[in-house]
Amino acid sequence: MTELAFYIADAFTDQPFDGAQVAVFPAADALSDEKKQILASEINLPLSVFLAPAEGGYKARFFTPHRELPFAAQGLVAAGFVLARLGTQEETWIETKEGKVLLRFLHREGQLERVALTLTAYPIVEAFAPPIEELAAMLGLKTLHFEIKRYYPKIAACGRPFLIVPLKSQQLVRQARFDYSAWAGSAAPMTAAQEILLFSARTQAPEADFHARLVGPDIGPKDDPPIGEAIPAFCAYLASFPELRHGTYAFTVERGSKESRRSLLYLEMDHKGQDRLEMRIGGQAAISGVGHLFV
Repeated sequence: MTELAFYIADAFTDQPFDGAQVAVFPAADALSDEKKQILASEINLPLSVFLAPAEGGYKARFFTPHRELPFAAQGLVAAGFVLARLGTQEETWIETKEGKVLLRFLHREGQLERVALTLTAYPIVEAFAPPIEELAAMLGLKTLHFEIKRYYPKIAACGRPFLIVPLKSQQLVRQARFDYSAWAGSAAPMTAAQEILLFSARTQAPEADFHARLVGPDIGPKDDPPIGEAIPAFCAYLASFPELRHGTYAFTVERGSKESRRSLLYLEMDHKGQDRLEMRIGGQAAISGVGHLFV
């Protein structure tokens, strides 16, 4: 029996017990995939990250209580703060199932201020999406609530696909309620995207450019899960609109609220009109706990 340490880190926030909850296992190289899934289910946080040494850095695997994810930005930010606590202060490579990511540690006055991950994605964006009438029915909204001038619904993928839907205000993003029956009777199940990223460019927080939320058939009606896995697809979605000129863009995305573990994600993307997209996803994290399991 082995004693295995883990940390609980709250990603995309500087406040403990806020943001995205992540369990980080910094030395999980001896664990099988089956054991990782069992531990993630036992801890029962939205995400557990298992790190193992690799050439030039680490390998990372991401597990929810029910399945493995190929990538999760909140997991890498949380892992970065745990690695910094354990002595890593220089940039390091993290190998994920969606490719290698460079993890950078940004300091101010000797203190770790932010962890940023740099990755290259090869996006696929499709204009096909269910009609606005179907989207309104499955979200409990009206057709006039959807943004269709500057943006419109599309499916975007940098690995896993997401149906990305713009709404006219942050209040509507919070108000939306997913209706499984309406979803099942729409064209949505025939697409590869099984989760919907709702967003609005009209936010209440002055530091946020977008407010976003994930909903879908496997997400509880009152849940507001982390959006880190969807962020590369969201960047690809924004870059797909011809009105966006080539260049480097910096913006922030807010998730949640004071009542539902608010997160703030700092994003940069290099839009060059090519078949690949360079992006940097950064954020803070607060370590709120440490524990040991006997495996």
